[in-house]
Amino acid sequence: MKKGRTDGGTLISQIHQVCQRIWHAVLSRNGLEDLAGARGRVIFALWNEDNIPIKNLVEKTSLDKATLTGIIDRLERDGYVKRIPSPGDKRSTLISRTGKDEIFKSKIPEVSDQQNKLFYKGFSVKEIKDFENYLKRILQNCKEAEAELEDMQSTAS
Repeated sequence: MKKGRTDGGTLISQIHQVCQRIWHAVLSRNGLEDLAGARGRVIFALWNEDNIPIKNLVEKTSLDKATLTGIIDRLERDGYVKRIPSPGDKRSTLISRTGKDEIFKSKIPEVSDQQNKLFYKGFSVKEIKDFENYLKRILQNCKEAEAELEDMQSTAS
């Protein structure tokens, strides 16, 4: 580390880019191209909790609302999700799976295992846990900073 400089952010960015390319290739090889990129993040989030407001999907995917709206538009066009008016809040819309994504569920665990084996090659269980805890802390720090920026922007407006 040179005089206060660190490489963490650059390394995370590079890892993200390389892993995205590998993930896309693995998905393509297994006939799962429709789950590439942010589309997959949305579907995966809906597998964990379906019929949720866009606001919740923003939190679960870390996509901004404008980007997420465009992805939902395309997923809806392709028949993977639908928008449903919220019964409890007329101003809110819920995002729901249509079931078309079920064909992916049987293949995803194997594909995900392939990615994890590649990603964690040479790591002990303890190292994996420590690493993931550090990443969670970094993510929390970033989310807090983002919230502060949003607060400053809204008070400046």
